[in-house]
Amino acid sequence: MPANGPELRDIHVPQVSMWWPLAPGWWLLLTLLLVAVIALAVFLRRRAAWRRFVDASLADLRSATARHAQDGDTLAFAATASQLVRRVARFRDPRSAALSGDAWRQALAAIAPDRDVSPLVVLDEAKYRPAADIDVRATATAVEAWVRKALDRRPPHVAA
Repeated sequence: MPANGPELRDIHVPQVSMWWPLAPGWWLLLTLLLVAVIALAVFLRRRAAWRRFVDASLADLRSATARHAQDGDTLAFAATASQLVRRVARFRDPRSAALSGDAWRQALAAIAPDRDVSPLVVLDEAKYRPAADIDVRATATAVEAWVRKALDRRPPHVAA
């Protein structure tokens, strides 16, 4: 190298971390991932809260079934189960609160179309009789299945 020219030094690459600073695409990806995680957490919390609501709604039915197993009072079971069905029906369709007879059967069938509603209609009639002649275990199973279907997250199937 000539002695009269400029003195050149070797090129030094600055020390840059491969993690920082991130490119804008990575920031966008991280933001989308964070939003997805938050949305999933909100969804799971709401679903768990809804399941707790359904289980709390069915707690009266379970306690009435247990009381019937102890004391054999079918009328008390029928009254409690009928009250639960009325409450859930009113929750799904407020117009169903004042219905009875065939209109009540149609309202129950509209709320949960794929369920057999005849045990539920019998409940509504049995609570006013001096002696209720119902199969408590089968009725409790039918009521629980109807309530779970009626409290499904989809909108109600009620005709206008």
